Amino acid sequence: MIRTNRSILHVVAHQDDDLYFMNPDLVRSLQDGDRTTTVVLTAGEDDGINADVNDPARHTVPADPAGYSTARGCGLRSAYARMATGDRSSPWQREVTELVHGFAVECFTLVARPAVRMYFFQLHAALTSPQGMRTGLYELWAGLTRTHPTLPVWGSALARVQHVSREAVIGALAALLAETKATTVRMLDPDPEHDGGKRDFVVSDHLDHTAAAQFTVAALEQSRGTAKRGPVVEPYRAYANRFWGQNLDAMELAEKADYLSVYMGLGSTHCPQGTCHQCGDRQLGTDPYRSTHMRSSAYRYSPGTDWLRLGPGGRLNAYGVFAGRLGFFTETGPATGVWQGPFMLGDEWISPSLALAGEPGGPAHVIGLRRRTADGGAVTVDLVHSVQSADGGGFSNWHSLENPDWTHEDLRRQRELGVPAAAVDGAGRLYVFARDFAQGISVRRQNDYGGWEPWESLGGRFLQDAGTAITTELGTVELYVPGKESVSRWHQKAVGGPFFSDNTLTTGTVATGGISAVNSGGGRVCLYYRQAATQQVMAYRQHENGRWPGSGAPLGGSGGTGPVAAVWAAQRGAREAYLAHRSARGRLCVSLPDREQDAAGPRWRESGGMFAQAPSLAYDAAGALVAAVIGTDGRLRVQRQLHPETGSPLGPAVTV
Repeated sequence: MIRTNRSILHVVAHQDDDLYFMNPDLVRSLQDGDRTTTVVLTAGEDDGINADVNDPARHTVPADPAGYSTARGCGLRSAYARMATGDRSSPWQREVTELVHGFAVECFTLVARPAVRMYFFQLHAALTSPQGMRTGLYELWAGLTRTHPTLPVWGSALARVQHVSREAVIGALAALLAETKATTVRMLDPDPEHDGGKRDFVVSDHLDHTAAAQFTVAALEQSRGTAKRGPVVEPYRAYANRFWGQNLDAMELAEKADYLSVYMGLGSTHCPQGTCHQCGDRQLGTDPYRSTHMRSSAYRYSPGTDWLRLGPGGRLNAYGVFAGRLGFFTETGPATGVWQGPFMLGDEWISPSLALAGEPGGPAHVIGLRRRTADGGAVTVDLVHSVQSADGGGFSNWHSLENPDWTHEDLRRQRELGVPAAAVDGAGRLYVFARDFAQGISVRRQNDYGGWEPWESLGGRFLQDAGTAITTELGTVELYVPGKESVSRWHQKAVGGPFFSDNTLTTGTVATGGISAVNSGGGRVCLYYRQAATQQVMAYRQHENGRWPGSGAPLGGSGGTGPVAAVWAAQRGAREAYLAHRSARGRLCVSLPDREQDAAGPRWRESGGMFAQAPSLAYDAAGALVAAVIGTDGRLRVQRQLHPETGSPLGPAVTV
């Protein structure tokens, strides 16, 4: 088994959240031999009936909350054993540990793979009261209860009920962050979108998911201290996956279904761990494809591909977010290939997806999505802006751009603020775009004096949180955003002018996860994205007359999810740009143009280890292409063309 310095910590609310929402990233980490730790916060006991929710005779099955929680835990460990060793019955070592004083939890270690561990906090998921069923984890997070009880499971040495405080849960997670030396933290969505198809406000996600995510953020903030860098943080969408184009193909769905079948207890005749009568989660029935939850695995904050750029002094700069703090890397000189960083900027909690804008070689505008939690659990979310100094050596303090829904009395509206997209027009004015609560687009722009105009709604409906902005060859700004069935475009007819909507694009359904746009010569824009349900990379290039084709052109790829980074190659076509994406194995997959112009078509090459978010491409000061990723070990890796000419291959990776 390959040993790595990657340590991945998963924090979920229920025993199947990681299988539904974080796979296939989870199984790839297990297959790569990463140190993998999973924390399940609640007992997940629901109504305590371990029988198919669609079974008409279900009401005859007696409720047994502890028994159902036991069966779910056994099913999850069987699925992990299958993913890690191929044998669902591979044994686990069971022990009790006290992560913080007064709060003991059970830890399970996979005997055949001791680097695979699971912790079960067993906080009661549901509490019955005169008002009906309540969600206990949410109440504990929100301060509605001072302590919350645990639910002991069968066979546990922790036979007594513990009453756990909010601070103890945060402290226990912080202790695990320190003990595991986590380089990547995978968590759930702290601010899920509402169901935009309903007239009234309808929460799309489980309150336990949201509370689990907020506990994770609090633990990460508590753990940051004076560390040079913290872990990469990857929040995943949960139930909201069902709203947008499926991003897993048939092969990955089949793999995911196989592990879910083990968790469900399908094919098992006995409990391999000897702790339950009916191993597995039988509430899910006999068909793992029955749930829409499994058809995508997407980040809550759709990542951008513009985080590597040529900065002042001819030095390449790279940007990342580590434990909620902005990190900055820089070359020591033009095209030296020698890097410094990360330099951590500020102590705000910044979500993982950044937007970068500015002329290549000039100072960068950095736009982040800031999240703040006040006493009592109230959350505010806004966009913040910082600008790089002219010499490239420093940054201004964050300046709040507020939020399109900033003044609304319902704070839930501003929590759904989308990730930023940004561009600077030909007159040097910065434009910042984001999806608003109405699932349309709003923009805030600088005026001629550097001040900011109010937020302006551009309209739109049922748009993904994955827009990309571009400055055209004429200096105007355009925005492209995937929706339910195609991509919407907003564009200017003159520099500084109003935005006009263009709904003539017929890309087909874009998989959830992102889209990229590049100037492709002759005043034409080319889009790169993934086709829904196939993971195939697609190119969609504007005609010379400004109109759009009837469909995209397939470019293949190596599976995977997330946006495609693109840099245009002069005198080449849409299939011959420099392209990079995250493959089905989570690795860097690059297509470089061939030396010969008549050898058209992508040539995908996969290399390196698993990385987070999305890759980025940029030209250095000498004109050579550079590809960059941030690995799940938290390290920046950079590859540069051996020669600054079309067709030159990438050299070996440099780790910063």
